[in-house]
Amino acid sequence: MAALTESQRSAVESTSSALCIVAGAGSGKTRVLTLRVARRIRDGSADADHTAVCTFTRKAAGELRQRLRLYGVPVSTPAAPGSAPGPGVRAGTLHQMALTLLRRHAFDNGEPPPAVAEHRFRLIRDIVVDPTTASAVETEIGWAKARCLTPESYAAAAHHAGRHPVVEGDQVAGAFAAYEDALRRRRSLDLDDVLVRAAALLRADSAFAEGMHWRYRHLSVDEFQDVNPAQFGLVQALMGDRFDLCAVGDPNQAIYGWNGADPTLLTRLPSLVPDMAVVQLGENHRSTPQVVAAAAAGLGRTPTAPPRSVTAEGPMPVVAAFEDERAEAEGVVSLILERSEDGTPWSDQAVVARTHDQLAVMGRALGSAGIPYRMAPGPESPAGDAVRPTAARGARRGRSDPDTDDAVELATFHRAKGLEWTSVYVVGLEEGFVPIVYAETEEAQDEERRLLYVALSRASHDLHCSWARARRLGNGRQMEREPSRWLAGVARLSRTGSGRITPRDAGRRIAEIRASLNR
Repeated sequence: MAALTESQRSAVESTSSALCIVAGAGSGKTRVLTLRVARRIRDGSADADHTAVCTFTRKAAGELRQRLRLYGVPVSTPAAPGSAPGPGVRAGTLHQMALTLLRRHAFDNGEPPPAVAEHRFRLIRDIVVDPTTASAVETEIGWAKARCLTPESYAAAAHHAGRHPVVEGDQVAGAFAAYEDALRRRRSLDLDDVLVRAAALLRADSAFAEGMHWRYRHLSVDEFQDVNPAQFGLVQALMGDRFDLCAVGDPNQAIYGWNGADPTLLTRLPSLVPDMAVVQLGENHRSTPQVVAAAAAGLGRTPTAPPRSVTAEGPMPVVAAFEDERAEAEGVVSLILERSEDGTPWSDQAVVARTHDQLAVMGRALGSAGIPYRMAPGPESPAGDAVRPTAARGARRGRSDPDTDDAVELATFHRAKGLEWTSVYVVGLEEGFVPIVYAETEEAQDEERRLLYVALSRASHDLHCSWARARRLGNGRQMEREPSRWLAGVARLSRTGSGRITPRDAGRRIAEIRASLNR
């Protein structure tokens, strides 16, 4: 507590039971959230056995539990289906909370616990045989369920939202209806259904709701900018009329509207929850002033200003243009080698791109240079596979070993969210990628710009941005490219890179590595 800044202390010590913490990149939100929970339990304004902290991934929930234990807070252990959770703060995902409520209700009423169909794609693939079409339908059904839509209301809502899937709206609606029939025949729910069903039970069964309102009196929700209407419905139903809610989030990092999230919920929350206080964490403790300024320039004007840097000065970011994607990849490899020679570990460096195809080009270049790399793990996946150098030509893919934990990470903009590295290379900053070509509505464009901000703000010290004047696309055709419309603002606060590879760089270093491996 003694090390907190003024704004952090205000959030931790606020006596308001309803609190919205606007926590930007690098502002220490996890520390503040868990310290607030610990402070309330310590001073008696909350009870550990009646406190729930919810987030969006199992990994994030594990980090919350670890931090709470560090502060001496008793944390509930997972319970068997139908039984009550153990004593202490319950920290988990919103889906886990919803499933716990459904199992409790079934147990209380002598009913079998709900069956959950976790693999939506498999069922959809039985309905829509073509895998590409099935994947598009799965995305649309996920968006519809997050927005509490039915097969009948999907098409109109999708049109209003400006969605343009590769599948016609009527075809999606038909597959959606068939999917719902398949779930009913199996007497199953999917993961999004558990949210809606749990909220509905709390509204319909007053006795059950009274018990759950008593059990979960104090509620905290992390990453609130990613909440969708189905999840917010559960939060509202779980609060009842107590309004004891701590919501933490950053409107500038709301990047899941395409998947059903409502980026306006966080900013509207104080008008939706009575007597909610608002505290903004205004300091970035992670990134240099130069990185923060470049990321803010990429974001542009926004109602909520990003937090200012309170760290030491660092080097100016770099913006460079390369002749094509191969030259860009080799140039970035050159820089990664230089950072390594200067003492920056591989694992403190990351290449971030908008698409997986752009990362594939980088992976091949890293492999050819003998540099170990791995894909950043997805939200719920285990640690990514690593690629380690070998004495053979190029590099072959292998499983991660303890001695390859030190590897350069490759991440899409979405996967980079929540992560940080000393040196970050943001590549492929071209029109058609940033913003992505299918982002046509104003809302989609705004989300793309926030996505760029997320990518740029991952760096703590070194930030290198680049684009290619020509790029070979997936169909093998090479096309001329233009820099992203948002790169000019970043460039004004950066120095210009040469866009060339010098003999000192990749060629010589690669030869040295190969020579050492062949000895």
